[in-house]
Amino acid sequence: MDTNKTNTTAIKYRFPGKGKLRYQLKLFIISIVCLWGVVGVFAGLEYRNVKRYRVESLASSVDLAVGNILAGHDDGRDMRPFMSFLESYLEDSPLKGMSMSIYDAGTGRLLYSHGPSINEVPAAAIGKEPNLRADGTRSLQIFNIRLKDGRKIFLYNKGESADGEIIIHTYLPQSGEVDNALTIGSTFWLIVLFVGLVGTVVAWVVTAHQAKNITLLHDFASRAASDREFIPMGDFPKDEIGDISRQIVAIYNARMQANVRREREHVIALKATEEKNNLKRMMTNNISHELKTPIGIIRSYLEMILSNPDMSADERNYFLGKAQSNVERLVSMMNDLSTMTRLEESNGKIPISDIDFHDLVFSLAEDFTQSGLLKSMDFRYNIPLDCHVYGNGELLIGMISNLAKNAVAYSQGTETGVALIGRNENFYTFSFYDNGVGVGEEHLGHLFDRFYRIDTGRSRKVGGTGLGLPIVKSAVNTMGGSITVRNRRGGGLEFIFTLRRVKEGVAPQPTAEGNPAPASEPSGV
Repeated sequence: MDTNKTNTTAIKYRFPGKGKLRYQLKLFIISIVCLWGVVGVFAGLEYRNVKRYRVESLASSVDLAVGNILAGHDDGRDMRPFMSFLESYLEDSPLKGMSMSIYDAGTGRLLYSHGPSINEVPAAAIGKEPNLRADGTRSLQIFNIRLKDGRKIFLYNKGESADGEIIIHTYLPQSGEVDNALTIGSTFWLIVLFVGLVGTVVAWVVTAHQAKNITLLHDFASRAASDREFIPMGDFPKDEIGDISRQIVAIYNARMQANVRREREHVIALKATEEKNNLKRMMTNNISHELKTPIGIIRSYLEMILSNPDMSADERNYFLGKAQSNVERLVSMMNDLSTMTRLEESNGKIPISDIDFHDLVFSLAEDFTQSGLLKSMDFRYNIPLDCHVYGNGELLIGMISNLAKNAVAYSQGTETGVALIGRNENFYTFSFYDNGVGVGEEHLGHLFDRFYRIDTGRSRKVGGTGLGLPIVKSAVNTMGGSITVRNRRGGGLEFIFTLRRVKEGVAPQPTAEGNPAPASEPSGV
């Protein structure tokens, strides 16, 4: 995918207004149906509670009046002042039309009457026992009855004194005053209407808010399904659904970016595979070319010997010596190829351990002196004591030896050596140098290429295989370090390589291939 093209298609998407309104209307209708249903239920319950409270309040007023009369009788008080007060009180209350008759229980004589005297006892009260009060008096209340003459009575109350001497019959007709006292005014319904309207407005605002989230998500899903190059940038509200929406968009963008990276990596992998195949072909061609020369020479010498049976012993030995030297060259080349293959296919199986680099270089210096490997060149080293690195002893010895052989073969100098030139928390930086003639700048970038030769004729004369420096680079990389080459200021070549430091109490961390992972290397030397 072309990322530049993708970036140019990024837009801020908006769902069409009609679709948004349609979805919001659905949410709004569902919301207000639920809202008004809840408001209606609560209004009905509240209406019933208020109505019951008012009925109980009227009944309590009647019962209180009857109770005071009975209590005054039991206490032997003069009831005339209270009865006068009661009559004046009832004139300005919903009990204005109430009829109260007090009878002597023994004789049935009417002792006192307020309002029209009613002698009829409601049929619903016959046979029912009054409730006993705490003070010993008794009371019975019956609601919504009709008298024989058709009059509707809201409340009938029968009271009996504790000594059983008097009985009070009280009737509260269903009058206008009673109806007014029980009626719930318009204020209640205005409050219910106000709550419903406020809830409706809130529902509209909330559904509009939620519709925005849903419609943005809907548009995002539609565009993402139909347009592979679409990059969403929805302006989601700052709430829970908005957070979820942003997370969904972030996941989508991450997936799309991962796809872009995957495609880019696939292209890179294809190119790398192609380059690898090209490299293999080049390596095969190089190996074939490098092998043909010594094989051809050996064949020529052998044919010469076989075709001349009368050849003198000195000539035969000379040609056999030449053939043997080329056989040795073939053996060296095969060994180097085997080493390269082993390093490239090791997959982290090369053992890495704590190596005392000072002792290793010290031992190599002794070997160089005794073996005469360096011929007339001097080998110097400047490695501090207790310089421990993570590496493989065999690879380190081969690496230093190859660098030394390279200096002897090509530098034309008188001195070579290795020195510590820098360090940081994770790496030591070393320099392997010589004081020879160096190489042209155009060759520096190819010195680690396989079979690369600056002077083909001279290289073959000194017996090089063209694999020494590539082996050195592979060895250093396998041990988690790096290596570069440059011309030395004082003359000659300088190979700058890093090896990981051994830190006390810290074990090396393995890489993806299994070897310890390199940390940040020194920025310069």
